[in-house]
Amino acid sequence: MSLTETLPPIVCGVDEHYLRPLGIVMQSLAAAHLDDLADLRLIVLHEELSAHGQDSLRRQADRLGLSMDLRGLPAPASAGFPVSGWISGAVYLRLSIPELVDDARALYLDSDVLVLRSLRPLLRQDLHGFVLAAVRDPQNPLLGGGIALPGWDLLGLDGAREYFNSGVMLLDLAACREQHLFERARRFLHERPGHVRFWDQCALNWAADDQWLRLERTWNTFALSPLAARPDFVHHAEPAMPLATLLEDERTASILHFAGPLKPWQTNYPGGRLGDLYLRHVPAFAPGEDR
Repeated sequence: MSLTETLPPIVCGVDEHYLRPLGIVMQSLAAAHLDDLADLRLIVLHEELSAHGQDSLRRQADRLGLSMDLRGLPAPASAGFPVSGWISGAVYLRLSIPELVDDARALYLDSDVLVLRSLRPLLRQDLHGFVLAAVRDPQNPLLGGGIALPGWDLLGLDGAREYFNSGVMLLDLAACREQHLFERARRFLHERPGHVRFWDQCALNWAADDQWLRLERTWNTFALSPLAARPDFVHHAEPAMPLATLLEDERTASILHFAGPLKPWQTNYPGGRLGDLYLRHVPAFAPGEDR
């Protein structure tokens, strides 16, 4: 354990549907930080999480030796925002980070990731004056070459503008507050729902106005190989982001992101190396289960 360095907290959002996946994120954090887990702090944002759910997360954190703080929202995060597809209203919990986390910086992680290598280099990343750092979305790297932020041209945006994935974000929270980044994203969701395809992610990309630091793909590597093997898979980003390159990235991922409608905890998830890797991180007692 470091005696001199205080790292920014890691922040996740969860509702009752994502208790088990969050438990696996916690398990992977512990496995990737065997020598310095005590340096990490996890803040879990939630809304209407049952007492049983909260208790099971605390037991998981205690078992792992992971410092965890549960913080509930006073009002539903998704009120008035579009919810569709495979997500729940918990996707909007991240928009409350500046109000609920008073640290100067924070690292946000989705609950469908695996942490495979130490996050210390990312937590110490210099933001170079940017309000946030993220990875270009591998399937929608450019507005003009994907399906994100529909009607981007009507918003006066350039099709060559890059688009980030919000599943992993390093945030300068002081700058977020000063620039009202998350407030502007919420306003966009209310006022421009027709331009929203990927929920808060589209709104944050609009609000950030292309002023974000590009991170290496290792910090948000999509688990694409199980999906790419399906006959209905479509990769919208060729040639801007070649699928062959993205599949090769899986071997060097620091954070593996199981984005999309198919999740590795579901029984219909395709078998193979990445599904097996995910299941190896399932704790003996998963949050949300009865003993």
